Amino acid sequence: MSAVSIAYIVFILLGLLSFAFLAPQRAVATVYLSGLIFLPVSFYSMIPAEPADAAALPSYLIMTLALPANELVNKAVIAAITALIGALLFDHRRFLHFRPSIIDLPMAGWCLWPTVQSLFIVTEPVGWLSSIYLFVLWGVPWLLGRIYFSERAGRLALADIIVGLTLSLLPIAIIEGASGQRVYEWIFGVHPFADVGAERYLGYRPLAMFEDGNQYGLWVCCAALLAIWRVKTVPSNDEKKWRMVAAVTLCTLAVAAQSIGALLLMGAGIAILQSDRLLRYSSKMAVPALILIGIGLAVYGSGIIPLRSIAKETAVGQLAMDALRATGRSSFAWRISQDQQTLPQIQEYILVGSGQWNWWLELGKRPWGLLLLLVGQFGLIGIFLALCSPIAAMLAQLRNTQFNQEIEAEHNQPKSRQSSTLAFSIIVIITLTDGLLNAFIFLPVTMFAGSLVLNQRFQVSSR
Repeated sequence: MSAVSIAYIVFILLGLLSFAFLAPQRAVATVYLSGLIFLPVSFYSMIPAEPADAAALPSYLIMTLALPANELVNKAVIAAITALIGALLFDHRRFLHFRPSIIDLPMAGWCLWPTVQSLFIVTEPVGWLSSIYLFVLWGVPWLLGRIYFSERAGRLALADIIVGLTLSLLPIAIIEGASGQRVYEWIFGVHPFADVGAERYLGYRPLAMFEDGNQYGLWVCCAALLAIWRVKTVPSNDEKKWRMVAAVTLCTLAVAAQSIGALLLMGAGIAILQSDRLLRYSSKMAVPALILIGIGLAVYGSGIIPLRSIAKETAVGQLAMDALRATGRSSFAWRISQDQQTLPQIQEYILVGSGQWNWWLELGKRPWGLLLLLVGQFGLIGIFLALCSPIAAMLAQLRNTQFNQEIEAEHNQPKSRQSSTLAFSIIVIITLTDGLLNAFIFLPVTMFAGSLVLNQRFQVSSR
């Protein structure tokens, strides 16, 4: 039996056992998040230097866990299933009181879409199997977020657990950041992305047990943002000191990871949470900002603007490329180039998708962002269903936050900087934005988004 198999079995047993000793809410968050952080990614095997058949390559070489491919047993599946089974065994009554809302419908449609898709095109994996996978990877965290973390106290607990678990990565970060050695490979063997982007401006970017170094960087940045926000939410000065230590430690880990895009997104999120003016206008600007992002994504995905030609054949493009190379960020241009070269293939199946996880294989390259990968496999219908529920939940909560702030202003109450819904909405926005150029996303985002679904619309509260 492999080390990965043993790790998965031990985790399932310990995870279920933890429900006997922890409150269900804390057990759900601890089991799910610890699985995503500490479990080995998948059953990786030795990679042939010159494979005879490129089509036979394992899908983990180029695919993210967020979408179904040929290898369907991985850390995200184990973590979500263990958390769900534990909750059903030890807290089934809570599920009996759950009532779906209209915002849940697109998420249900997204999980079912591969099955519907398979009725009129050939899919790989088969439609029903892809639907089960999407339900486990997307639907289960969404459901658990809806049931256990839809109130302020639940969101605070979820934030605290992810901050605490991420702090435990500090020893690995020190070892890998200084030496470039991979703890993952010491314990579990080969990791296909162990050396991708490892060398940074100073030292190395850690990998820990994550899918990719970019995912590690995004994760610690999100955890750092939550830690900084939690400093503002505690009334006790003694507790605030410990919160500050956690925030400084996680910010140090985030900076040391040297994932520039994630750091910029984290900085923007912190600025919104710390600024009264930005906080006041964040809910008002959410819809226009999402519309602009949608238009930008549509233009980018349509290929109307020939970015590769501009970069190669114009003075402005060459100047921009030289600037990126000077800052060591040439990978940004490379990712855009990869995306642009796959657009004709995407446009061939633009509405319903190709149904194939390796739809880009004939091109010899894939887009580097999750959103284009999703469109290529599941089409515009798929991406609409996948993103509709998280975005709708976020917008409804931001509108509720704005409503509460207006009520506070009418009663001359101080504006709150402590909105858990705003902090979680920022995490959702950061993940969606990062997903434009990264396939390895912040996987708990669907649990965060599910927790934002309003139980009672526009109810004045202390969110």
